[in-house]
Amino acid sequence: MMALKKNSRRAKTSAKRTLKFDLNALDDKFLRFYWYNMPASARALVGKERPQTAWIFGAGASHHFDLNQFGVRVPLANGFFKAFNDLPTSQGFNAHVGPLISFLEHYRGVRADRVPEFDENIEEFMTSIELDIEKLRKRLTRGRLTEDEVSARFSLASVFSNMNFIFANVLNEAQNGAPVSLYRHLLDICGPNDSFITFNWDTLLDRALADSGGWSPNTGYEINFKAVLDGGWRDAIEGSPQFETKWKLLKLHGSTNWLIPYMAIDFQTLNYASIIKEASDVFLYWYSSMPYATHHSRWRGGYGPTCYGYYPPNLPGDYFPKGQLRAPKGRILASMTPRIFSPFSEGADVGVPSSPLLITPVRQKKYDIYRSAITRVWDQAEKMLMTANRIVIIGYSFPKTDAKPLALLKDLLRKRGHEIELEIVAPGVDSILERIGNRELEKAKSLKAFDMKFEEYINLLAARIPDMMRHAAEGNEEVFRWLVLHFGMMQRAF
Repeated sequence: MMALKKNSRRAKTSAKRTLKFDLNALDDKFLRFYWYNMPASARALVGKERPQTAWIFGAGASHHFDLNQFGVRVPLANGFFKAFNDLPTSQGFNAHVGPLISFLEHYRGVRADRVPEFDENIEEFMTSIELDIEKLRKRLTRGRLTEDEVSARFSLASVFSNMNFIFANVLNEAQNGAPVSLYRHLLDICGPNDSFITFNWDTLLDRALADSGGWSPNTGYEINFKAVLDGGWRDAIEGSPQFETKWKLLKLHGSTNWLIPYMAIDFQTLNYASIIKEASDVFLYWYSSMPYATHHSRWRGGYGPTCYGYYPPNLPGDYFPKGQLRAPKGRILASMTPRIFSPFSEGADVGVPSSPLLITPVRQKKYDIYRSAITRVWDQAEKMLMTANRIVIIGYSFPKTDAKPLALLKDLLRKRGHEIELEIVAPGVDSILERIGNRELEKAKSLKAFDMKFEEYINLLAARIPDMMRHAAEGNEEVFRWLVLHFGMMQRAF
């Protein structure tokens, strides 16, 4: 009995000594090391009371990534065609780029052998095509087209549809590399209540979130996918997050790994139309190491999760009502493929050809085309922004083609700017501030502008980690004792 009382007194004395331990005396390197080595689930637990930050990303945030085998960065609007020419998309028969090459020759005066020199801003390029399509569409309502206009109709419709797949393939080739991006480093710093909004089609952030163990593609996109390709087609990806967060990834312009039935410009009406009428379901591509059904069996291997070759997987016909798969009354379904890509007959198509769900960078973005899939995502983004304490915008310049996001931010600042700490990060940030306008920016609780790249901003955030570790130890006794234990072991070791 006496021994037990002595041990109890020693434990209390030891606890008092431990609680007097000076966290401020600990070296920053020591604290940073233990923050990164604390399990992600533990970081989420100690951060559960942290206020919500809404992170908003544009193309400038993903431009840092060049860990593909070609060393090509994920492109910006300026430099897209340079990336196109430096990647396999423009090389060989593995991608279909004929409509683009033909259009450049006939309507831009760029011969096929000079295409590698072409580097027009992709937003300006697509805007000009859409404007020309709109003009022809109006001409159609007034009567017959001239011979030149008929030629232009086929060329414009073909190149607009072709660019949807070229966009996706350039990004898939550029992002197909080691899953180590700045997004992964950012997640080491984020709190479990944060949310993520992106205007990017690439899947670098998607993979970083999945690799963190605190997010699942099944529920993390706020989209109810009809089915998922993960090894094979199934209702959902197997497994669940290792720890709980409120992380959501809202992709306002779609994603390269969101698939829908094939869409293209209709040659007759010049409207953007689906191969399956009234189709509204969205499918998710996650990963497959083995071949899957695709256009004429042109599957290619060598891609990591969320990435695929030029042709995305076909969608199983079983997921569509039979009536949607029949040819319209009085018509038949036919297929003819010249032997250009292979000296032999290529495999027959199985399933429904698909397209990546991308809202392309044009001045009149057609948000209503994908209304059933995109509206919910936009609604969720607005709700998240209405509750966020802090909003950080990285690498997004609010280009003229994106009127809706700018209107959303201005409205948000008018309604609750006094509650929001706003940070904007991008090279040449002053031009972005000017675009938003002083009248709206002055309504923010605080404003910080960082004229720098994403990687420089990550270093700024990393400098705060020692204080974050101290704060975690001050607020949680178990974390405190864990730090003291390791500090004591290091002291004894040296």
